[in-house]
Amino acid sequence: MCILLPMQLSSAAQVSNNYYNMLLDDVSANKYRHGVDKATDVYQFFKATNTFNDVLVYPDFAGFSNLILPDTTKEHLNYPLNMLSKIMTLHRNVKTVNTLESLEYLAKECKSGKQVFYSYYTDEEVKKDPSLQNTGLFFFRGKRNAPYAIVVPGGYKYRTILHEGFPIAIPISRRGYNVFVLSYRIGDVTKGSEDLVKAIKYIQKNSTRLGVKADHYSLWGASVGAQVIINVCHKALKDEKILQNLPSTNILTYPLSFFPSKKEIPTFIVVGDQDKIVNSTILKSSIVNLKKNGIDADYLVMPRLGHGFGLGINHDSSVGVNWISRAVSFWSDLSDFSED
Repeated sequence: MCILLPMQLSSAAQVSNNYYNMLLDDVSANKYRHGVDKATDVYQFFKATNTFNDVLVYPDFAGFSNLILPDTTKEHLNYPLNMLSKIMTLHRNVKTVNTLESLEYLAKECKSGKQVFYSYYTDEEVKKDPSLQNTGLFFFRGKRNAPYAIVVPGGYKYRTILHEGFPIAIPISRRGYNVFVLSYRIGDVTKGSEDLVKAIKYIQKNSTRLGVKADHYSLWGASVGAQVIINVCHKALKDEKILQNLPSTNILTYPLSFFPSKKEIPTFIVVGDQDKIVNSTILKSSIVNLKKNGIDADYLVMPRLGHGFGLGINHDSSVGVNWISRAVSFWSDLSDFSED
């Protein structure tokens, strides 16, 4: 299946290419100091000194361990987990405590016999297209039959699921919501969009088995992941055959641009005030236009944060902003989450 999912403007392809170029050429990324991040070793299964290779060969992660980490060289395999920021050079606030918490969650779920990873493509589809081996869904359970969120991490040069995926899913699931973190084909917005559509349909088809409300969900995307969500929703709004049920809310963290139509999904945008990649002027005006058209929307600025801030915890900032709590409130206020 090949679904072309253009942006709202005819110049979408050029915008997307420019986006990738800006991600790669971000001068501010070179100014960010990457190094060893200390974390207290209070976890049962992984410590800050464990290497990337320890994660890849961890028995309970067999079949999906390669999707957890950014693509690594042989040299990187010997890096301890507290040096993850040295690989994720385009991202900020890569905290070892979030890395360990995420791995700890997966390990505990596996030890308790729960399934944490689901393939939304069939074996036959993967055999025909080996690139689909890089896809799947990680499940962070909330209350049974509660609404669910799909978190779509960013990704151009490398996977960001340990920074913009799992750490986002954990606090949402703690509020009782079910959360899926999408692993998709990075580096190509169109293929990533196809993967998101496939994943949504998989969850809706298997909602009873998974224990989630089929028609109550939100999409959360960071960077390129946000662009994937925008593409999918714009196409689905024009063609109802793409998705049987649309998301009730889109939560977009630092998308490049957003050009809404008069018919749009309620949208919550979060951007760092130091972000030199996104077009904040366009994003702000888009939110204004949504409100003028009677569509719920909000815009949150994170102080002293640049592109790729992930969870957004900045220990150097005197102002703490919990954007996830605000985003969850925005989502729940717009949706009917009562039991059927």
